[in-house]
Amino acid sequence: MVNTALSSSLNKRELESLVSRLNRIGIALSSEHQLHRLLDLIVNEARSFTNADGGSLYVREGDKLKFAVSQTQSLSNRNGNAEGFHASYLPLTKESIGGYVAITGNILNIKDAYKISPHVEYRLNRDFDIKMAYRSKSMLVVPLRDHTDEIIGVLQLINSLDENGRTVPFKKEHETLIHSVASQAAVAIRNAQLIENIQGVFRALVRYSVKAIDARSPSTAGHSGRVADYSIALMRAVNGTEDGPLADTRFTAAEIEEMRIASWLHDIGKIGVHEAILEKTHKLTKEQLKIVEYRFEMIKTLEQSHIEQKKRQLMENAGVSKKLFRKLDDELREKIRSINADFSFIKNINKPEFVINDKLSRLNLIAQKTYIDFSGKRCAYLTNDEVETLSVLKGNLTDKEYYEMQGHVKKTLAILENIPFSKDLENVPKIAAVHHERLDGSGYPFKLKAAEINTQGRIIAICDIFDALTATDRPYKKAVSVQETLDILQREAEEGRLDIGLVNIFITHKIYECELSNGTLR
Repeated sequence: MVNTALSSSLNKRELESLVSRLNRIGIALSSEHQLHRLLDLIVNEARSFTNADGGSLYVREGDKLKFAVSQTQSLSNRNGNAEGFHASYLPLTKESIGGYVAITGNILNIKDAYKISPHVEYRLNRDFDIKMAYRSKSMLVVPLRDHTDEIIGVLQLINSLDENGRTVPFKKEHETLIHSVASQAAVAIRNAQLIENIQGVFRALVRYSVKAIDARSPSTAGHSGRVADYSIALMRAVNGTEDGPLADTRFTAAEIEEMRIASWLHDIGKIGVHEAILEKTHKLTKEQLKIVEYRFEMIKTLEQSHIEQKKRQLMENAGVSKKLFRKLDDELREKIRSINADFSFIKNINKPEFVINDKLSRLNLIAQKTYIDFSGKRCAYLTNDEVETLSVLKGNLTDKEYYEMQGHVKKTLAILENIPFSKDLENVPKIAAVHHERLDGSGYPFKLKAAEINTQGRIIAICDIFDALTATDRPYKKAVSVQETLDILQREAEEGRLDIGLVNIFITHKIYECELSNGTLR
């Protein structure tokens, strides 16, 4: 509000213009939620009101003041917008002008900062002037008070200029105007800080959710972060594209942030998948293979027992020849060799590799073999479940296990749809849930086609494939080379499963060489 003293010094038209301008500033401040942009806007608007050459803003952080913004128009004109400013901190004491205002809450309107009375507690630090060959003269320094009357910062304006560009003192009415702007600014800063704090808490929850996934599946740890890095790099490359089918596609900062969160959370549904499946390195687990090994050792023991029994029966008959005993020994050695060979074959086929028909035929022959156990019961060398597991043609998961693994996408969607995302993140569930969909409808779990998959979904699909193939930390498969992976992406695009425009940008811009965040949610 404009106070009475100020109103009396202005005519009706000037007053209406001033009120209108204050309202516009208030609207502008309340609509900006990015803190660094908000602070710049505050200083810029305050300078505009007072025709100040320079301005700076300090934000209180505990017992320190953060020198957050510095603007000096004459230096920008002289140095080509390069003042060399870097945020810094100063102690919260009455010795500095900013510190004095932050502690006392008093407004300072200084005619000449080089001629401050020796009887006051504050002094001008001339380091900036010396470094930049500048002369700070008139200053108006105002505290930023929030709605609780707490001082959260200081707004400092330097060198008010007259119509001829000469430095003059700040007018008395400037104090009231800037105090009004400062009040609005303080509330806006508090709101922006609150939003940043909420975003910080949310990011921490995302970060620890991803860590929980990594803890359950160490072999894929880091995958989500890398997919996020690749996806964001690809979006930024699309923003710089000036020709081709994506020339008119542009992603906002909010959409890029939405992709970051979606990428980090795209596999959160894996918390609902059994660890034995997540960390399965071979078709049969170590424990399952050990059971098969014990069984084969038992079969060998039974064969030895059977031969020994035959020998005892022969010895009961007089006149048995040594040749017959040697024959039995040869028979035992052949059976032991065959059993060992069968188990070696099982260990070999247990690896997560492609299985050709010849190997399946031999596996079926082994599965048909039987033995008589100690109770006299006839049993198979392999159980039906073991045969089914070893018969997997590609990878190491059975159909049932693969179905459960694919189910992580639906679990991801179910989890994310129950999170009350803010409007700027409302598409996170949809983006995260399409990373296994393909444009021709061959993906899973929803069999979506091109018209149903937006550009962000197409991006995350490409980046997910690239990282899954090239990852060197998967114990169940060898990493595919970068060039071979790019060839696969190109082939998938040409056959209509991936977006060919995005794949071309991924390859030509070498998105796979982007700087990785090493698991840090930035």
